[in-house]
Formats: sequence, C-alpha cells, structure tokens
Amino acid sequence: MIGVLPMVLFPAGGNWGFHGLLVLYLNKDFLNGQSPLKRLLDTQVQETSGAPANEWQSFLRNISVIIWPVEVLVVTVSGGRRLGDYLARTHVADVAKNTNSWRHDLAAHRVTRYTFYTLLATAFYLLLVNALFHWLGL
Repeated sequence: MIGVLPMVLFPAGGNWGFHGLLVLYLNKDFLNGQSPLKRLLDTQVQETSGAPANEWQSFLRNISVIIWPVEVLVVTVSGGRRLGDYLARTHVADVAKNTNSWRHDLAAHRVTRYTFYTLLATAFYLLLVNALFHWLGL
C-alpha cells in the first residue's frame, strides 16, 4: 500500500509481479506494527520500549529479505529474533486481541515523517534490487 507510489514513479523493468510482491512484503507491517497474519495471531512488531513499530522500523525490519539464508541462520542462533529485528531495534510480541476492523485502523492511520522516509526508501530499494538483478543477468 505504502509502496504503490514508488512502483508507479520508478518502474523497475518488466517484472511488475515480483516488484509488487517485494513492495508488499517490505511494507506488510506498516499498520500498527501488524501484518494481516500477525493480526490473526494477535502478535505485533514492537519497538524495544513496547510501542508499536512505525512504518520506517517495519520497512527496516523487512529489507533483509534479499539475504534470507542469513535470516534463517540468525533466527536459529538468536532464538527467534531476525536480522531485521536487530537492525530496526524491534521484536515480535503477543498483544491483546484487536477488536477494531482493519478498515477502522486504516482510516485512523495518519501520515507521518516515517511514511515519507518509507516511501523514498522503498523506491530506492526497488532500484537497488533491480540493478542487482540486472547486474547478475537475472
């Protein structure tokens, strides 16, 4: 959702499906620190202080997807925290059941400076991934 604008402004080649999924993955936790699955499981990405992670932290947490084998190793060694969690200074915690609908939470969401940081970073990340794949010949 947050990443749709960078996809339109900076077309990343002909592989729109891949780039669309990457944008969704990078920004999946932007709404109150919860992705749709985290919402169903009553978990949330939180800052170390216990507050819900903002859009920027959620993006930072997910940028390490490109090196997922390292992520698997870090999760195995650390006992549950991902490399992205260390980078963004976040963790996943259990929370009380959210009784609001996702539409209500989306309507209550306000644009902050972190929203703009995330938009710019998503566009830059897409360009870097596209350049990397082009360089590798993929």
